[in-house]
Amino acid sequence: MKSGISSYFDTARRNCTLCYTYRNFKPSNEQKDLALTSAKRAYEELRSAFDAMRKENASIEKLGKIKLAKGLCLDAIDACSSCDKERPRIKEILIDIK
Repeated sequence: MKSGISSYFDTARRNCTLCYTYRNFKPSNEQKDLALTSAKRAYEELRSAFDAMRKENASIEKLGKIKLAKGLCLDAIDACSSCDKERPRIKEILIDIK
């Protein structure tokens, strides 16, 4: 599951960068839609992982890391929804998540 979440993050960052790069060349929002969808899928996976770890009585540190990542995903989703393509916002928010 960990590799699936990181692939969602990689896809979101890559497509956010492409959306920003092609902002003047492509009028479509194909990359923006892919970045937003990947960020939403990553959030759903993190939410499921958080619930599973809570049931298993995982350590506070692990739960805190997942909770932080969930919050960053929500911030990235909001930033993408209100993006004016001036900066690669999802990439900037999710850059620290590995």
